[in-house]
Amino acid sequence: MIRESIRNIVFYTIILVSQLLIFNHFNFFDIINPSVYLIIFILYKISYSNSSLIFLGFITGLIIDLAMQTYGCHTFATITICYLRERIEKNSFGVNANLPSAMIKGTRMINRFIFFMLIIFIHSSIYYSLVFFNNELIGKIFYYSLLNSIVTFIIVWVLSQLISNN
Repeated sequence: MIRESIRNIVFYTIILVSQLLIFNHFNFFDIINPSVYLIIFILYKISYSNSSLIFLGFITGLIIDLAMQTYGCHTFATITICYLRERIEKNSFGVNANLPSAMIKGTRMINRFIFFMLIIFIHSSIYYSLVFFNNELIGKIFYYSLLNSIVTFIIVWVLSQLISNN
């Protein structure tokens, strides 16, 4: 139990530091800025408490907001994702949603794809809706959300495959 907790803390720290030092400085075409820290919430084990997931989402969002000066947009988006994660997981995996490692092993590729994409796209949509906060810019919000979701999905998918194979 202690070994797993230490491993989780190290993983969380590495992902958060890499987000702050590396991925926040990516600015492809002044539009695409991948949110790789979402892998923390995607790979979060269902056997842990849902309250601790929401608290982790709050702390993560707060740290990223303070570093990027985004006025709570990341915090609100991550808390919402953490709150909706269980529903998204049940919708994506169905009966296998209650298994401890069903997300990585034991399900079809399309189920994992849907799960990853839903979490990433919902997060991006909420984030850019708060950043622009204007109904007239709905096309721009959708465009930014879609582009960032695709790039974030590719990076998170590759990282999750590398982590799960070890």
